[in-house]
Order: sequence, then structure tokens, then C-alpha cells
Amino acid sequence: MRELYQVVEVGPAWYQENIPCQEACPVKTNCRGYLNLAAAGEFEKGWELALDPNPMASICGSVCAAPCETACRRKEVDKPLSIRYVKKFLSDWTHQNVTVDGRPYTQPPAPVFGPPRGSVAVVGAGCAGLAAASDLSKLGFGVTVYDALDQAGGTTLAGVPPFRLPREVIDRDIAGIVNENVQLKLSTFVGRDVSLRELHDSNDAVLIAAGCFEPNYIGIPGEDAEGVMAGIVFLERAYRGRPVDVGKRVIILGSGYTAMDCASTSWRLGAEHMYVIVRRSREEMVVDEEELTETEREGIEFVYLVSPTEVLTDPNGRVRGVVFIRNKLGDPDEKGRRSPVAIPGTEFEIPCDTVLLALGQAPETSWLSKDFPEFRVKRWRDIKVDPETYQTIVPKIFIGGDYRTAPTTIIEAVADGRSAAQQMARFLDENAVSVNVPEYHEVVTLRRSSTPDNIGMISLEGELARVYHNMSVDYDRIPRQEMPKLSKDDRRGLFLEINQGYSEAQAIAESDRCLKCNFNIEIIGELCIICGGCVDVCPMDVIHMVDMSDIVDDGSIPAVGEAKKWQNGVAFYLDETACIRCALCVIRCPTDAITMNRYGTVMPAVGMALPKESIDDEIHLDLTVAAKKAARPLPQYDPHLAPGYKPLQNGHPNGDHKHAHSPYVEEKELIKH
Repeated sequence: MRELYQVVEVGPAWYQENIPCQEACPVKTNCRGYLNLAAAGEFEKGWELALDPNPMASICGSVCAAPCETACRRKEVDKPLSIRYVKKFLSDWTHQNVTVDGRPYTQPPAPVFGPPRGSVAVVGAGCAGLAAASDLSKLGFGVTVYDALDQAGGTTLAGVPPFRLPREVIDRDIAGIVNENVQLKLSTFVGRDVSLRELHDSNDAVLIAAGCFEPNYIGIPGEDAEGVMAGIVFLERAYRGRPVDVGKRVIILGSGYTAMDCASTSWRLGAEHMYVIVRRSREEMVVDEEELTETEREGIEFVYLVSPTEVLTDPNGRVRGVVFIRNKLGDPDEKGRRSPVAIPGTEFEIPCDTVLLALGQAPETSWLSKDFPEFRVKRWRDIKVDPETYQTIVPKIFIGGDYRTAPTTIIEAVADGRSAAQQMARFLDENAVSVNVPEYHEVVTLRRSSTPDNIGMISLEGELARVYHNMSVDYDRIPRQEMPKLSKDDRRGLFLEINQGYSEAQAIAESDRCLKCNFNIEIIGELCIICGGCVDVCPMDVIHMVDMSDIVDDGSIPAVGEAKKWQNGVAFYLDETACIRCALCVIRCPTDAITMNRYGTVMPAVGMALPKESIDDEIHLDLTVAAKKAARPLPQYDPHLAPGYKPLQNGHPNGDHKHAHSPYVEEKELIKH
């Protein structure tokens, strides 16, 4: 079948969208930027870039759901970049090695310039509330954050295990938020210790970001028995040092992250048999594979395709077991998930000492209506919140974070808190948010050296040379660096962190795997002689020559219309999503018709969209190179020591010429032929 190709003119948005890790991040973190800085040994600069759009960056380095890794283009080559753990390394390294005026480093809060222009109350010191407070502080507003717990952190404190998220990591992020414009009022239950009406009347605006701590129940017989506990309540008690006795056999109902944490925590509290009950199949679970594997490694048993029907009790009213029925998967629902269907006559029983319900949570809303009858609703989802402005029916009261959306990931809560702050700032002062900041574009034409960075020092090749953008000779052969973890025998304590952290060599090696997606191929038609060399040398089949008769356009680009008049004219089709930035096409081209361009852009906040940038790392490195103070440091690791490193054999990885795409190797071949 004949293939047709649509021609469209691309602009800043397309170049930005072609950086998939940043586009996938809810707060638009410049992941690629801090990876490139880490690869260059610029750890402190990398941390500053990671921290800039995300006030909870230290927390995210340990427990982020990492949508950036799911989107990472490197997975098309082998495995995605370990972006989350490089961020963890940057946070750990900076806090351990950097001093400020002779004192240990602490995350710096936003500077305060003059008295606040207005006051805002935030209910909830979780990720959404603290992120909102951080942004409002930067915009010049005074913020008071209220929380019922005696420590800030919200779900990260009460619902995430310290063996995955050490408490000192939470403290790092809180230290970077609290300043003269941000005060914490802890152990303060809004609705009891202070009323919502008081907050409303004494502030210019109120943000409710109280999270989801009201557990969901199934509604089966016996679930109110002694020994049946909500998972979120169990976790909060365990992590905050309250006595919890789970016995030897524990059943966990649920299949999300809370269920995994309940199972792992039960094991650490002395349980010997833990059963995670999943109504669907393993393929239907939403937990990432690493979390699932680590839970299985600790001896937790997963029981798939079953549903609970009754909790059994002993004569004293304490749980002694649960009755289940087996399921099969029915037709997909509107979201594509296949619903479980019970199979009659397949009931069976599992004995236990404790049942933990990890079936999700919802916001607790009864306290809202004490002062504002407008919030008196049957279900929390009936509370009207404008999806664009986050505003409720009470103009000064806004709702954000999980309290608005139901439970999400930490990074999504941070993004929602920041978006809520943006909308509140517009409500308080239409000039508070700089919505008219012009976009910044920069196109730099590179002439990549044919000598990779760690083969020899590269000479500067003119004013536009960017020597640190050459790929390392080993970047395509370095495997994903696995996080060093505690062995199972050493994990039994609640406060023993599983992830031991990357070494400097591992962090640099992992960062050097980045494909630098802010670079794009450009072919200058006037110089191209259509020799096909770039097509032949490309290891990923990125460049194709297609007949001009197969090109479809809307007439908006005059040059395309002119080209279609040529007899036997050809066009180049570039699949940028497959490009690994090896620059072999640049090196091979005999007429210098192919370049690799960096397109830097700053996109301002518009509506609910958060601002994003992709130039800070280049600016830093541009200055050091332009001043001739430093070129990109040579990689500070021995690639032969990287686990899984593929050595060269007969001049090629594994001796396979067909799949070799190291610039150094291919250049030797080009010279030889």
C-alpha cells in the first residue's frame, strides 16, 4: 500500500514536545537538563535545576511514580533512564557535600522581598498544600499552612514507609519551603481547633488541600470485626511509632501502592504469611514492576482473580479468616480495564490474624459544612469546584490536590497544588502571575566533533562549538544502572532504607545514557547531493528518502509546492522519535548538509499549564566553555566497571558490525572504506 506523508510547519511547541521526559512530568521538570549536568559532574547545578520547578524534589527522588521514565526514548534502545534515582543521587550528594557559609547545606526557600501583598490560608501540609505555599510565597503572598498532624508532610509522612522514604528527606523539602512568608501551624485541626469561617474571614483566600484519609470499605459481612483495619490508618500508626500487632498471618485487600506498603510493613512487624488479594490479573495492576518485584522479594504472596465475600470471626468477635470467590475477567469498561466476574461455586477460605483494607481513600468533608451550608453534600464529588480556576461556590475558598481529584501520585499532587496557587494568585492580583512573558527561542547549529569525549580532549571548533554535547563513546553500551538495595536479610527494620543510592560513578554512567532529545536533525536542502550516505549509516533507520509525489501539504509552505514541481524529486523523512543522537549522519555527510540543532525555549504559564524551560543547563555550560575555563569534563567513570557493559570485540560491541553505532567505531569504518 502506498504511504503518504503530511508536511506541517513545526514551531517551539513541537520541539518541546519532542523532549518526552519533560512533557510527561506533571510539573515539567527539565529531566534531560539535570541528567546532562550530572553526566558532566556538575552535581550541584543539576540539583538546582531539578529543584526549580518541584519544591518536593527530594521526596520525588525516592518515591516518585516517575512518568518521565515511562516516556523516556531510551527504552526504544534498551531500558529507560533511571531519572528518579539520579535525582535521588543529586539530592543526597548536595546535602552531604555542599556547605553554605561553612554550614551544612539546606534547601533554600524562596527569597522574600518586602511585606506580603496579601494573606492565604492553606489547609493541609501535604505535597499539594506545601507546593501551593511555595509558589504563593514566590509570588509575594503570605501563607499560613494548617495541619492536624504534629509534623508536615501529609501522605508522605503518614502513608509512605520510612524504609522507602526516610524522614530526613521529607524534612529537606519542608526546609526549602518555609520562610518569612510561609508559616506552619501544626497540631491544628481545622473544624475543631480553628473554624473554616475564621480562616475565611481573616485571609484573602483559603486553599483546602487536606488530602484523602477517609478509607473506603467493601460492605461485606464482618468487615467491622476486631482485627480489620484500614490500610492508611495502619500505616500511620506503624510509621509514627504507635504499637501495632498484626499477628502471623495478614490479608491485604487491594492492589495499589498502599497495599504493597501494608504488606511490606506487616512483614517488618513480624508477620510470617502475607497475602495480597487482587480482584484482577497481574497485568491489570497499576503498581510499577520495580515495586511489585521488591514486594515479592520480601516473601509476600499474591492471590489473583479473587474477591472477598465475608470476614469470619471467632467467638470473641475477632477476625479469624476471610472467605473468597474466584473471578474471571469480563469485557473491558470505558477505560479499557476488564471487570472481574465471580465464578459461582468457587468459594474458599484463607485463615488470618489481621485484615488490612487498602481499597483507596476519599476526602473527609463533614467539617466543611459546619460553617458553610453550601458544602453540605451527600458525596464529596458533589462539591462544585471549577476545573479551570479551582474555585468553589464560596469565592474565597479553593480546593486542590487529592482533595479535589481523589488519590493521585505525589508528583501529580505537587502539580495540582502549583496550578491551584497560580489560579489563586490571579484571583488575588491579576498582575501577580506573569502570563505575558515572551517565549524564548534559541537555535544553535552544532558541528559535532567526530571524536567522542572520552577518546581524547576535543579542540574548540569555532564560536558555535559546544564540545560537551558530543556523546560519550560508551553511551550506547552502558546498561541501566540498577539501584543498590539492602538484601532481604537486612531489611527487617521499619527505618532501614532499602535503596542505598548511586555512587558518583553510577550516577554519571546512568546520566551519560541520555539521548539528549533537545537536539534535532536538520537537512539543508541546498547543500544535499542526495548521496544517501546518511540513510546508509543510520543505525536506527531514522532517515528515509521518499518520493515528492508521496508528500501531502496544505499549501502553507511555498517551498514544498515548488519542490513538488520537480521531476523525480525526493524528500527526506526523519523519525525523530527513533533518533539516538549518535551524529553519524552529521559525520558521514560529505557536504555538511546535515546539522544537529538545539532548540531552547521558555514557555510561560497559561491557564492551568505550568511554565517550563529547557535552557538553564545549556546556559551554564555555554558560559564555562565560552570563557574557555572548562570544556565538558571527561566522564568520571571506567565504563568497563559498569554492570552489563558491552565491550568492543573486533572493533564493534559483541563483534556485531550491523548493530554497532558508536560514533568512534563508525568513523573508523568510514575512513577505512
